Amino acid sequence: MIFDVDGTLVDTNLAHVEAWRRAFAALGYRVDVSRIIPEIGKGGDKLVPSVLGKDVEEHQGDALRQQQKQEFLALAAQQQFPVFPGTREIFPALRARGIRSALATSSDEKHLEATLTSAGLERRVLADIVVTKSQGEPSKPSPDLLIDALEELGLSGDQCVMVGDTVYDGQACRRAGVEFLGVLSGGTAEPALLEAGARAVWKDVAALLADLDRALELASFDAVTHQ
Repeated sequence: MIFDVDGTLVDTNLAHVEAWRRAFAALGYRVDVSRIIPEIGKGGDKLVPSVLGKDVEEHQGDALRQQQKQEFLALAAQQQFPVFPGTREIFPALRARGIRSALATSSDEKHLEATLTSAGLERRVLADIVVTKSQGEPSKPSPDLLIDALEELGLSGDQCVMVGDTVYDGQACRRAGVEFLGVLSGGTAEPALLEAGARAVWKDVAALLADLDRALELASFDAVTHQ
């Protein structure tokens, strides 16, 4: 079972929105948060051109992403990110069933470490493996992160399922041949997650954990039908 981090395990989506708002402002762009919110879940390589266009991406994309990183790290140092219910409990529950787990995030290593530190989480007690975005690698909704996670796990797409909170998670799953289970904790509405390919949607990871037998059955059933 592969997990997104931001908006799925840790409540950071609004911090990412604010970090992007500040980054845009620092380089002279006034962007309302209402324009940024729908883009959260994409990596910065996709977000910048979507919000400001290809020309800005070409000339200032790297600078904007670097500024956003600095702004997010500052926010992470100033506050404690809430951990969504079920985050600490689901990983030992999966291990007890013999199910391996992974984190797959469009954040880089420094972003992820700042997120986990702010949330009071230790990666060694979470998933078995962690995959972050490498420099130059496309981020979600491209499937590269999921493909990397599959390679690290040594499994095929039809042996895995991903839990995520955005339509971009669903799009990446579809392209990687991995089933998608949605959670509402990131703020995306249930119809949008279902349209993006979610087999089912839960309030949060705690609700999914309480319904884990059905979640695994749904994922396994669909994987079988794809064979």
